[in-house]
Amino acid sequence: MKTYNFSLKMITYLKIGKILVNCRHLHNSKTIGNLKNSLGLWHLDINTEIKLKIEDHWSQDVVSTPKLKDVDTYYVLPMFPYPSGNLHMGHVRVYSISDTIARFYKLSGKNVIHPIGWDAFGLPAENAAIERNILPHQWTQTNIDSMKQQLKNLSYNFDWNRELSTCDPKYYKWTQYIFLKLFEKGLAYQCKAKVNWDPVDKTVLADEQVDEFGCSWRSGAKVESKVLTQWFIKTTKFAQKLYDGLQSESLEDWKDIINLQRHWIGECNGVIVTFQMKLGNEYKSLDIWTSDPYKFIHGEFIAISKSNILLHGLKLDNSNLKCLNPLTNMEIPVYVTDNVNFAPERDVYLASPATDDEDYKLARELGIYVNKRDIILDKEKENQDAIDLAQRKCVGGHYVSSKLKDWLISRQRYWGTPIPIIHCRECGPVPVPYEDLPVELPLVEAVEPGVQTLANIHDWVNCKCPKCGSNATRETDTMDTFVDSSWYYYRFLDPNNNEKPFDKNHLSGKTPVNVYVGGKEHAVLHLYYARFMSYFLHSLGWTPSEEPFKKLVVQGMVMGQSYKVKSSGKYLHPNDVEKVGKAYKEKNTGEAVLVQWEKMSKSKYNGENPERLLSSYGSDTTKLLMLADVPPETSRRWSDATLPGVLNWQHRLWLTIRDFLKHRSSNLGKTMTDDDFKKHEAKIYDARNYYTATATYHFKYTHKLSVGISRLQSLTTALRNNVPPEVIAHSKEFELALASLIIMLSPVTPHFSSELWSGFLSAPNRVGLDLPSFDWEKSVLDQRWPKVDDHYKLSFLCKVDGADRCDMKIKSIDLKNMNQETALNMMMNEESVAKWTKSGIRRTKFESYPGCRAILYIFTHRQPKIKKDDKKLEATN
Repeated sequence: MKTYNFSLKMITYLKIGKILVNCRHLHNSKTIGNLKNSLGLWHLDINTEIKLKIEDHWSQDVVSTPKLKDVDTYYVLPMFPYPSGNLHMGHVRVYSISDTIARFYKLSGKNVIHPIGWDAFGLPAENAAIERNILPHQWTQTNIDSMKQQLKNLSYNFDWNRELSTCDPKYYKWTQYIFLKLFEKGLAYQCKAKVNWDPVDKTVLADEQVDEFGCSWRSGAKVESKVLTQWFIKTTKFAQKLYDGLQSESLEDWKDIINLQRHWIGECNGVIVTFQMKLGNEYKSLDIWTSDPYKFIHGEFIAISKSNILLHGLKLDNSNLKCLNPLTNMEIPVYVTDNVNFAPERDVYLASPATDDEDYKLARELGIYVNKRDIILDKEKENQDAIDLAQRKCVGGHYVSSKLKDWLISRQRYWGTPIPIIHCRECGPVPVPYEDLPVELPLVEAVEPGVQTLANIHDWVNCKCPKCGSNATRETDTMDTFVDSSWYYYRFLDPNNNEKPFDKNHLSGKTPVNVYVGGKEHAVLHLYYARFMSYFLHSLGWTPSEEPFKKLVVQGMVMGQSYKVKSSGKYLHPNDVEKVGKAYKEKNTGEAVLVQWEKMSKSKYNGENPERLLSSYGSDTTKLLMLADVPPETSRRWSDATLPGVLNWQHRLWLTIRDFLKHRSSNLGKTMTDDDFKKHEAKIYDARNYYTATATYHFKYTHKLSVGISRLQSLTTALRNNVPPEVIAHSKEFELALASLIIMLSPVTPHFSSELWSGFLSAPNRVGLDLPSFDWEKSVLDQRWPKVDDHYKLSFLCKVDGADRCDMKIKSIDLKNMNQETALNMMMNEESVAKWTKSGIRRTKFESYPGCRAILYIFTHRQPKIKKDDKKLEATN
């Protein structure tokens, strides 16, 4: 009996398969021309083997990037990776997010730019090469080749023709070019600095690279304090502009990143002017900050801390220290003391006893004789006069916080961009002529593995001064890798330019970057340096706008479950741990084990290998696993527990196409009444429009891709639950909803959706061939993202002082054309809104999301409890 049933089942499948093949052949010849056929495996249940076959079948189609004519460009940029050799789950997450967003905007009719490159310089690569006794460029290139193949295996639709690598002389030539422009403008300078020194890696570390215990982030060595002559970029000159720019209307959805940037820059409540301090027979630059700029004109003496770097190694003598004030061209005395209330992070104070009572007291405490004169100042005018004079003389005069320091870019290692400066005894620091760029790293064939600094390569160091021709030496420090990554987003738009870093014409209409995707850990330093560089390049007239990035999508870390011995902190492999009751123990010792979620790391045995996921589930499922359930900004706790939901959804989608083919191939007639049929169609109509609106809102505006995916899962459920076979067989509305679902799924699972679409197109007896929403001659990847019907009613929400007061339903076509005035008038006619605005309206804001929803915010003169999110909204608007 079992054999008979099995045979009958197989015969049924074969019959259905034969019908489908025949129908597909007839249908293709009429409707879909030369479009690739599906594999035709609908009679089989979906499994990993079929998924991998599907991905192989559609592999070339999903990475093609045909350009559209006469449409806007949309620039989606993920932060480029450091080539470590292997992708980790953090890479998979960020590039799955950017790839999905890029594919969405292509379906939305944009010419999408989605480039990738390599942040290839830096200490980790050099150390890894030394450990393996190979050269850094060989190690780096091997890693690039490996990771590039992994990215291609994941089928991310990158513009590989724009690929760049920061260690390529064709790239770092232009980093050097930009450095020389900074040098010309007085924004790149060299001076002594007290620095963090890693005695193992033998290089300077930024403060952020030293942990709470004073140890190096990389080597773990105890960091030493040293005084070295270092190169700096004067980012402080742009501090006020960068601070104010955070209020720009060009910035979208920066959320708490704005506060992180503001905190880093600090309130720009003072001004810096560079004085010249006389030390022996020479003058050294001394930056002086004050919140009272008028003191730059009326200052009578300077107090300086004993720890100031300029005094390092000098015999302190208050009797002969002088400073030249560049605004008055007068020398004023300098007194060394720590008995001064210096501003935060400052160790120099400019005093004006004649105009400031506190300064007069300070002078008396220091034993400085001054006449107390009653001078009445118009401080506002004097402040502005001092600022204007400083700016005219190019000695400062720009507002900045006392805490913000200039960018220290020197690194004492080989594997980095050489600083294009030549040191001459006669001429001082001389810029390398532009025509001599790039200053290349010494030929790697001539560098022995293990070389850690350019200073050891004497044939390269020794040169002639380009100014006077005498013997000179090259600068042996290389640049911080943050310099390389501070402008790469512009080079991507003009990667083959051999005349300059980029042409402004190639940036027009493409910048600022529409969506910038990357880890939140880079939302302070990298973002600050990139913003500074963009502002600087704009000041040269090179770029159309100051801000480099319009919208940010920051993603949280991918966390893995780790196990460590409670007594020692030793990390254990999961195989060495067992659960006893509710507790965890080490198998061999029985010691108590702590279980926690931490950033994935090989050393913690809590990582996940993307290669395992690719081989076990395929790239589409891997992307779904990464994007489902959790929004991008939230930390992702990786667990195989998420697998069943995603796998089951794919199975249901597969069954939906199977049922569609089955019922469209049958001779199933209508048995239900027209009214019942229309009721089913009405439910499908409502589900299609509702889930299209909400999925679009999250794919396009919030970028909460997990929520958008959940809406597609809900639409799948609506097409499967309680839908009679004859509706599937005859309903145009069902056909429209199914086509919409497949299209909306395609940015996340392009291979799987291509197969679903091809199967969908192969069905006979289709009744929606006249639907204007689709182009049946094209693949799913060349369709247009579905839109809500004009007469479908969408949500128009009004919030008064943070509370929801009215949620109206408005036709999509009317919502699309609504402005703030119309919205306010409409809501004020609603009693639920009018009664809450009797105290008077202080301010309104209207947010329109065409085809999705609209929100009107009203803030009254009442002082209610406002939700946290609405406080942020009001504060930023």
